Amino acid sequence: MRMMAMQMMTNSISDAMERYKELIQVNSSYRIRHSQLLLEQAQLKNNIQILLNEKRELLVEQTELPASSVEAKRLCEEAGMNICDPSAKQQQV
Repeated sequence: MRMMAMQMMTNSISDAMERYKELIQVNSSYRIRHSQLLLEQAQLKNNIQILLNEKRELLVEQTELPASSVEAKRLCEEAGMNICDPSAKQQQV
């Protein structure tokens, strides 16, 4: 009876050790994947920051465009008046 109990205990310990080895391998796989995901997350955060900076620059350009367009239109109108109306040139001098 004791021998049978000892054998069962030995088998149980062997099974537990096998399961322990499997769990160590699984844990190692998860640790490697976690490291990969952390690197990917850092790269994505960097890409987001780059895109936010580009967006900010584009918004600044977008707000400057109407002002420069109005200024260009005004200069064209002035030039057109000067070309069409020679007396305007004389008045400016």
